[in-house]
Amino acid sequence: MSVYHSGELAVQRLAGAAAAAEQNGKGIRNTIPKGVAGFLSAQSLVIVATAAEGGSVWCSMLTGKAGFMVVLDEVTLTIASVPLPGDPLLANVSADREIGLLVIDLENRIRVRINGTASYNDGRLRIHVEQVYGNCPKYIQKRAMRSQHGFLRLEQTAQRSTLLSPEQIEWIRRSDTFFISSKSADGKADASHRGGSPGFIRTLDERTLDFPDYFGNSMFNTLGNIYSNPCAGMLFIDFDKGHTLQLTGQCEIIWDKEQIAQFPHAERLIRFEVSEVLYTEVQSNLHWEFVEYSPANPASSNN
Repeated sequence: MSVYHSGELAVQRLAGAAAAAEQNGKGIRNTIPKGVAGFLSAQSLVIVATAAEGGSVWCSMLTGKAGFMVVLDEVTLTIASVPLPGDPLLANVSADREIGLLVIDLENRIRVRINGTASYNDGRLRIHVEQVYGNCPKYIQKRAMRSQHGFLRLEQTAQRSTLLSPEQIEWIRRSDTFFISSKSADGKADASHRGGSPGFIRTLDERTLDFPDYFGNSMFNTLGNIYSNPCAGMLFIDFDKGHTLQLTGQCEIIWDKEQIAQFPHAERLIRFEVSEVLYTEVQSNLHWEFVEYSPANPASSNN
């Protein structure tokens, strides 16, 4: 039985990558290896994919001091962290237990994906693990996490809208990193990282943006989900201040060669149509110091 669902298999065939995907899929585990458990216990950032009762998909950020993620056994993980104000993560988990995690170490360019089901009690997410696998370091910009006296959130405000503001459009245009959440037609959630040179994301208007799909591991977890279920979420982090910009909406995969050619080294494009925007301004002592761009980043033309 394949580790991939029908959407992933379809995109793999369209991309001519079925053989590579089959080979890379052998690295997917259904338990947490000891080496991964040690990695998780040392991390301070996790990206979370969840879906609301109505089907909208959200991408969230959880942070904490090293040790806020605890592996209880080979299929159970807990995360002691509270989402940002206005973030629907906990309401989503209450309505739909499917969850996708991306635990990422930006400084060392290491990332691990964990998919399963979750519950929330006493300030902790408890995840029953169904899939665990690592991803390559490509397109991860090197950033060092900096905080003083632990992790403190001094003040937080959240604003909702249905359109991107001019300031938010400029933020997206200058971004070199974002995170994307998706969900398959059979309900499984997934969180992933996307990176490139500043300008690799293009905003077409207040609701529409395009970004390239570069060469990767050929598994097409995100695109396979989008193929079968267009609902998706995006997360942008202001690494200097800790502010976040969360978008939920719908995606489509663009295969047209003329459109793809406008993005250097792109193999496909994804178009995202925004339905809701959640901007959270956080006054805290947590930020990331930029070190260097990924050597894998293709050049990017300006918007």
